[in-house]
Amino acid sequence: MPDRRPLDALLRPASVAVIGASADVTRIGGRALRHLKEVGFAGPIYAVNPGRSEVQGITAWSTVDELPDRTDCAVLALPSAAVLPAIEACARKGMGAAVIFGAGFAETGEEGAGLQDQVLDVARRANMRLLGPNCLGLYNLHDDVFLSFSGIFDEVRGTAGRLGLVSQSGGYAGEVVMSARDVGLDFGTWITTGNEVDVELGEAMQFLAESDNVDVVIGYIEGVRDKASFFSALAAAHARRKPVVLLKVGRTEQGARAAASHTASLAGADSIYDAVFERFGAYRARTTEEMLDVAYAAARGRFPRGRRIAIMTNSGGIGVQAADFAVDEGLEVPVTSADLQARLIALSPNGAAANPIDLTGQVANDPPMFAKGLDAVMRSDEFDMTYCNVGLIAGLPFIRDPLLDSLGAAAGMHPDAPLALSVTAPQSTVDAYGAAGFVCIREPARAIRAMAALARFPPAWERPLPDFAADKEMPVITPGQVFSEKDAKDLLGGIGIPSPAEFLVTDRTSAEAAARSIAKPMAVKIVSPDILHKSDVGGVALNVGVHDVGARVEAMLATVSAARADARIEGCLVSPMVTGGTECIIGVHNDPLLGPVVIFGLGGVTVELLKDVATRLAPVSCDEAKEMIRSIRSYPLLDGFRGRPKADIPALARAISAVSRLAATNATAITTLEINPVLVMNEGEGILALDAVIETGTIT
Repeated sequence: MPDRRPLDALLRPASVAVIGASADVTRIGGRALRHLKEVGFAGPIYAVNPGRSEVQGITAWSTVDELPDRTDCAVLALPSAAVLPAIEACARKGMGAAVIFGAGFAETGEEGAGLQDQVLDVARRANMRLLGPNCLGLYNLHDDVFLSFSGIFDEVRGTAGRLGLVSQSGGYAGEVVMSARDVGLDFGTWITTGNEVDVELGEAMQFLAESDNVDVVIGYIEGVRDKASFFSALAAAHARRKPVVLLKVGRTEQGARAAASHTASLAGADSIYDAVFERFGAYRARTTEEMLDVAYAAARGRFPRGRRIAIMTNSGGIGVQAADFAVDEGLEVPVTSADLQARLIALSPNGAAANPIDLTGQVANDPPMFAKGLDAVMRSDEFDMTYCNVGLIAGLPFIRDPLLDSLGAAAGMHPDAPLALSVTAPQSTVDAYGAAGFVCIREPARAIRAMAALARFPPAWERPLPDFAADKEMPVITPGQVFSEKDAKDLLGGIGIPSPAEFLVTDRTSAEAAARSIAKPMAVKIVSPDILHKSDVGGVALNVGVHDVGARVEAMLATVSAARADARIEGCLVSPMVTGGTECIIGVHNDPLLGPVVIFGLGGVTVELLKDVATRLAPVSCDEAKEMIRSIRSYPLLDGFRGRPKADIPALARAISAVSRLAATNATAITTLEINPVLVMNEGEGILALDAVIETGTIT
């Protein structure tokens, strides 16, 4: 909200009051006060404890009202029943923010939710920002602020790493910090959001995205509550070319509900989040280990220009494994040029130089040889990044120093190139290689996955974010507007998605007239805005002969009217059977929280079984639509597989883009849009929408 106070009072307070301060440093109020003192907080610290005149060497005040000065931020280490009076007192003192540790609010049920609402109401009227309740608080070590009772304090005190974490789970956030410390990473800014009564994930992420002290934004997400702030945070990171690494768990309540259309069942909650992350260039990690690997690699600030990777080892077997891993991750493993191969063979005559590059165990006799090979590879301009594996020899006493010195010098000559290195050596040696400029991850699969993640960021940053405003070229749909198949096809025709020539008929006579005009086998389908699945009620007939159409239409109108007496029936559509081409599906699912996504896949009965679809946040450009088409596993069927004619990919991409733009323009009206099948004809012949459904509603 534009009139809300920024988060500086929480993350950069000039003064802090600990309400519920305790002399016992094993208690929550005692730990919070101790942490704030020992972290070196420079501003005034006020302790509030009605039973003491002094707490941990600090003068204690009986009540908040007695505090001598206005305080930027209050830390509430209180039971839930005492929180509302304390917040009211903080409001009277004009405090800018408060951190509420205590549980017993919305997470406990209706009564707790009511109490939480009262606390929020007081804070909103006072323009006071709240973190929590039911949270572990935060720290910002760049400003010597530690407003948490977490046990990680003694581990992070004295550090100020350039990683920033937002977590909706306090316990998990502590585990992440400890896991990061094990691999030499430090979080300088750490925010746990708890119940998110006020400050929620998106706003906290935006603080990190805009902070000059944070190089990589990391988030643990159970569920996004506010689309606008979440998208704003991702856009801010995108604008600053700042890597975002997210671990998303669970499924949205909305996405878990089964829907009646193919599109909705294909657009699971996970795929919708993936579409959001894809749009803004955030990397979605599947495990904590992967999240930290990618954050570690991204923190080095070296990002590849493309996806070409050179693999250099002193073991052929490891090189083959690494090549497999690289292909699995979508990286390119191109063969080295003849000139580069000659240079590498000159260094190691018995090696393999095609890529993967095996310089053999000769490295043990000539440690600088490996660095010379690395330099040759990076100078060739044939690769965007390099993965090196030297394994055990990196830590051998008689090899370590010359290998480290030479590799460090080579890395220094290519300061912008992402270089990964796997070594099996004591941590001090690993750290030395890391300081020399390498991303040091021992397991090859993990190292290559991290490099592949780095390759995803630059293209995403280069791709402009779309304008989410209404597209003036798209028609505007009214919430609740009703569409029959004919209405839907007419609307789609207006945005460049044609259908076969069709006739709306209402009786035997008009059907026979249409049949004479078509003069070939026909499809007959019931037309009703109230019947989504026409075949379920006998509303579809295919390959109907010219002389049979009149009787078939008459029978279909009677059968469907009997089966669905409640439905408005406008007649039947009679159209020629269309042969050739490839059946596909283009759909829109409008997630109640995250908005419309466009979905593409091959049509047919297996689409829901195989889930071979691409999902993107609407709108998408024609180029993005082509990326969607190429991304599905079945793409070869559209690209001339085994002598098949190539499909009209440009026409299909234009259709996907148009549907996505229509959905984005009508994000508050369209709930579902589905063209299934859309028939993609041969190259240059266009597409045809054979069936279409548009459902609307009021979406807030």
